[in-house]
Amino acid sequence: MRRTGFAVVGVLAGGVLLGGCSPAMLSLAAVSLGEDGEPVVTVRPCGDDRVDSLTLDGIPGERPVSYDPHRTAWQARSDAGIGDVTFPLFAPPRSWGVRPQGAQRLTPGYGYWLESGPTGGGFPYRVVVSFTTEELAGLGPGEVWADGRAMSRGEFEELVGDVC
Repeated sequence: MRRTGFAVVGVLAGGVLLGGCSPAMLSLAAVSLGEDGEPVVTVRPCGDDRVDSLTLDGIPGERPVSYDPHRTAWQARSDAGIGDVTFPLFAPPRSWGVRPQGAQRLTPGYGYWLESGPTGGGFPYRVVVSFTTEELAGLGPGEVWADGRAMSRGEFEELVGDVC
């Protein structure tokens, strides 16, 4: 009888824990510096997946974790969804209904976090990349920042293939 009780408690606890989980954060975005030195972001959801929205947050410090009055941010939403796309970090397509906040440029000493919003109800993952101004400035020619490190564009495409 005790074993049955433990089994029932274990199943219920597992169901609660798994049922309340947030979507996985996947390294399906990369940031690089364009030929003009301006930051460019590449978003690569898996396959034909599309996300509803993207949000950029930047605040003084290593990683943005809370609201700051000096915040650099934008939010963008597309009814058609956002799929495989590359665009200037501070100039997402206007058709996405972008709402900017603060200075729309890289600021020394800031940490940035770009994250997708979910598509529909049960989207299994979020597209994410985080970086500091200094990490981006340290990129070599042809490198991107993704998954917490510098890598070649080819390595990023391999990462996307592995994650998806």
